Amino acid sequence: MPLRLRSECKPACGGAAFVTPQHRISMSSRTRFISVAAAFLLAGTVQAQPTEAPPGAPALLAQVYKNEFAPRGQAFATEARGLLAATDAWCNGSASDATAGLESARAQWRSTTTAWDRLAGVAVGPLVKRRALTALDFNPTRPPLIERAITTAPVGAEAMERVGTPAKGIPALEWLLWTKNPAPQSPACRYTQQVAGELAREADVLAAGLTELAAVDWAADPRRTFLAWQELFNQWLGGIERLRWVQIDKPLKTAETSANGKPPVFGRAASGHTDASWAAQWSAARALAAPVAQSLAAAGQQPLADRLSAAFAAADAAMQQAKAQQPATLPAATRELAAVKKLVEADVATALDVTIGFSDGDGD
Repeated sequence: MPLRLRSECKPACGGAAFVTPQHRISMSSRTRFISVAAAFLLAGTVQAQPTEAPPGAPALLAQVYKNEFAPRGQAFATEARGLLAATDAWCNGSASDATAGLESARAQWRSTTTAWDRLAGVAVGPLVKRRALTALDFNPTRPPLIERAITTAPVGAEAMERVGTPAKGIPALEWLLWTKNPAPQSPACRYTQQVAGELAREADVLAAGLTELAAVDWAADPRRTFLAWQELFNQWLGGIERLRWVQIDKPLKTAETSANGKPPVFGRAASGHTDASWAAQWSAARALAAPVAQSLAAAGQQPLADRLSAAFAAADAAMQQAKAQQPATLPAATRELAAVKKLVEADVATALDVTIGFSDGDGD
C-alpha cells in the first residue's frame, strides 16, 4: 500500500489539496492541489519512503515535458502577449474605435484563457512553485477590490505586486472586459492594461521554466526524476478532480440545494467561455492517458492499461456532451471523471510506484 503523507504546508506548497478515499476533506475555492514532492520534503520525519521512480519514468517525463508542457507554456505566453497588445490598442485608442477595440481584446482574452486552461489542467513544475493557479486564476474575483485598485492607479511590475491577487489575473480581466467595460483612456482601462501586462510577464516566466524542464536529462538525476514523477501523477489527479468538483459539480450542487431556484453559476460565465474552458482543461488531462497507458503496458500491466484507456474514452464521451447551459448533461460527466480519478488513484498509482499526497490545511 502506498505511503500516505499528511502535509500541513498551507498555501506555500502551491496547488490545492487532493482528496483520497480514506479522507473526506471539505473542498472549497481555497482548496489547492499540491505536488507530492512538497509533501515528501516537508514530512522529514517520515522514514519509510520510496526513493526511486520506475524504469520508464525518465522517458515518460521527457516525452510529456517536451511534447505537452513546454509547448503549452509557450502557447500561453504567446497568447498573453497578444492580449496585452490588444488591450493596449483598445485602451490607447479613440472613443470612435472603442467597440472594435473592446471586441478585439475580448477575442484575445478567450484565446489566452483557452491556452491557460490547457496549461493549468495539469499544473506542474513552475506552476506549482509559483502558485500560478491562485496567482493567475483566483476565483471568485472580487469586484470591490478591482474598483479599489483602479483608484490607486498602479503602474509597472512593482506596483502591481502590491495589488491583491483577487483583483488581478484572468477572472479579473474577464470582469473588466465584460462587466466593467471601461472606455478607452479611462482609469479602469489603464488598470486593465496593467493586469494584462502582469499576466504576460508571468506567462513568460512559466514558459521559460517549462522549457528548462523539457531539456532535463531525467535519467541522470534519479532523485529529481522521482520527485517529478510523483508530482506529475498527483497534479494530473488534482486537475481531474478540480475540473470535476470545483468547476462542474460544486456549482451544480449549490444550485440544486439553493432555495431561490437560480441556475448554477459556473466559472467563465460572464464571457460565455465556460464550455471552452472545461474542454481545454479536459484536453490537458486526456493527453496524458496514452503515454501513461504505454508505461503500464511496458511494465507488464496491459490489462490495466486497457482499463485506463477505456475509462478515459468513457469520460471523453461524457465531456463532449457536457454543456453549462444544459445542466442535465453534467452528472454523466462528473460520474465518469470520478471513475477515472478512482482508477488512477487506486490502481494506476500503485502499479507505477506513485504515492498520492494530500493536504487538508486549506479546506473549509
